Amino acid sequence: MTIQRGLTSVNDLLSTSLENDILVIRQKQHIKALTPNVEAIFAFYQYIETLLLLKKSWKAMVMFARPDENEYLEYSRFLYTALSAKDGDNLIARLLNVVNFYIRKLSTFNAFTVFAGRGTVSMFHLNLSLAYDYRIFADDTVFENPGADIGLITKGSGYFLPRLIGVRKATEVLQWKTFCPDDALDLGLIDQIVPVSKLEEETMQFVAAHLDASASIFPDIRKLFKCDAKELERSLEMEDRIILDRLKSPDFRKTLSRYYIKKFGCDLEALKKGH
Repeated sequence: MTIQRGLTSVNDLLSTSLENDILVIRQKQHIKALTPNVEAIFAFYQYIETLLLLKKSWKAMVMFARPDENEYLEYSRFLYTALSAKDGDNLIARLLNVVNFYIRKLSTFNAFTVFAGRGTVSMFHLNLSLAYDYRIFADDTVFENPGADIGLITKGSGYFLPRLIGVRKATEVLQWKTFCPDDALDLGLIDQIVPVSKLEEETMQFVAAHLDASASIFPDIRKLFKCDAKELERSLEMEDRIILDRLKSPDFRKTLSRYYIKKFGCDLEALKKGH
């Protein structure tokens, strides 16, 4: 993963461009693709720090997320790889650290931030989107939560979700296996649904309109409610402990194996080989 010093860059994970004072980031791979490569992780950290250093060059940031294709299968393969590898604990820890870093940094961005998603969106990416100021999703979106089938919480679940919809409703949503954008909109988890063919167009128009409206206080209101840094840190650390304890529990591998057979009709080894 190579990073350029400017705001226009392309790497295996993301592409970045500056469009009319709006920093546009297009996701090319899932963030978990960084976990096997320590150098790629540090390059990602450098990338985010560069965005902050060059903050005066942009007024808003938009993330166009890559759909989570075959999310149940990819999630299962990642878990199996992590649990089977000699440095499996390191793989999981790296992913947790990268996500923690990203959420912390997003919470410090003073600029207006927008997340735009489409297609299959994992609970993982929905949780990440909650760290942005505004969330726009296409009408073809389907939210999936593979962790609900194996009793494993999704990283990023503990802080923003209950603050948006309350603890009782958040507890219910985190047990849903799948839900639609209308459900998410009704709950207040997302802010707008647009036709998939107009996702980029309407997202960019929305951001430009708020940047052009000098009297608009909307971005400032969102920043005001964004987060409590200390409470966010406590929540991220608690999530890490819960996830790692679950992965190390004696019954988890059995639960995972039964899930693979029920969901995919194959055992762990066959799943790893791509059958």
